[in-house]
Amino acid sequence: MAEAKLLISAGDVLDVQLTSETVVIDTPAGRRPVAEPGHITNRMRLFVKDLDGREQVYDFEETELGVRETQRVAIVRAQMKREPAPINLMLFNLTAGQHDTFEGGLRVYLGRKPFFGPLWKAAGLSLLTGLIVWLASRYFYHKDVVTAGFLTASAALLLFPAYVWLSRAWDRITERMRYRAARKRFITEMSARVQGYADKEAA
Repeated sequence: MAEAKLLISAGDVLDVQLTSETVVIDTPAGRRPVAEPGHITNRMRLFVKDLDGREQVYDFEETELGVRETQRVAIVRAQMKREPAPINLMLFNLTAGQHDTFEGGLRVYLGRKPFFGPLWKAAGLSLLTGLIVWLASRYFYHKDVVTAGFLTASAALLLFPAYVWLSRAWDRITERMRYRAARKRFITEMSARVQGYADKEAA
């Protein structure tokens, strides 16, 4: 998990502003620019009166959660290290009992890089392969030192690209599985934590 400070705030919605923006990207193709298909970005701005009475403004992109005035919401964000503004993780409509997730923010907050990258794993596997080939050449096939060294170096160098590919595939698969489990735990934990703000509304 990236180094970050988790921020949870809640309050009553004063106003909702919905906007959409169409983005078209021009790329050069030869001498004439060709416009790529654009995409529409939907934005929602919430004006919220926090529980301590302060008015705050929150901006969200690509959320399908319905929110209207007077409803109580809870916003879960993360303040990343060396980032000027917090990133959105989850938005809860406590009145309606619904929530939405912001996958880009969750991947940044919950994602992590393996301690040993693919190149380090591949190097370790190549060295292990070389050691096995060396021992087999010397003690099982009784090869001389030069031949055993040649076989060892050849096996390690030839298998290194394959080990890099396997290591990258392994990291992708295991990180995907770990992220899904971490995402599920995070949503469950946040859903339980924000219930305290919903209870205050009922009271």
